[in-house]
Amino acid sequence: MGLLLLSDQNWPKKSYLIFSQVVFMVYTLASLLLILLAESPIYSLHLSLFLAYPLLALSLLSFRVALFFILFFSVAVNFLLMLQLDGVFRAAYLTVFWSITLLTLLHYFSHIAYAEGLKKQLNRDVKTQLLNKNQLVINLYKEQKRAQRELTSLGIIFIVNADAFDLCSINEIMHYFSPYEGLYSLSSNQLVALIPLFDTAELNYRENELVKQLPKLSFSSQLDTEQQPLVDYLKAYINKLEVENEY
Repeated sequence: MGLLLLSDQNWPKKSYLIFSQVVFMVYTLASLLLILLAESPIYSLHLSLFLAYPLLALSLLSFRVALFFILFFSVAVNFLLMLQLDGVFRAAYLTVFWSITLLTLLHYFSHIAYAEGLKKQLNRDVKTQLLNKNQLVINLYKEQKRAQRELTSLGIIFIVNADAFDLCSINEIMHYFSPYEGLYSLSSNQLVALIPLFDTAELNYRENELVKQLPKLSFSSQLDTEQQPLVDYLKAYINKLEVENEY
């Protein structure tokens, strides 16, 4: 099961994860063997393994693989404790195990949520609160894959202002874009919108509509094509902006 989850990883990372799973499998078997061979009942031994196991699993393995090991360990230990403990003590041990597992999972998900929130803050422009050019490149890769799967098109619209954008002007511009159309900050007076398209003619139509609705701003567009991929075009454009800002 764990090996199937690694099919889309690069080989060095795949090798490391396979090694981690093998090591943890040996640790699991050793723990079960220790419970089976220990003189009954050794409560401290059982509790120490119960407390440590979910913590180690979720810290050393990927989430799905760790959950698989935890479920297997729980079933196996329940069977082994049937040989050593009566129903009351066995239920108490399993309650402790799943309580620790639940607390570990809550900590795991809260840590992921915090990391994602921190990452979003780092990828936002301080003045406009829009996602910045680094996040634009990341999201562009995702949108390109989505467009390939759905056989649709993808385009960008550059928005240039004579002065620096403020929150008021940003809010006005965002009224003309759907929630799934990302708006990003390239510089203090330049924005770019990432537009998923059903056909290529739609990009020109959207640009013309924006020119009518926002006459004080300048607009230009670029379509994602095999001859000129948007990722390459944007990277070159961003590098050009950075060189201009240096001077």
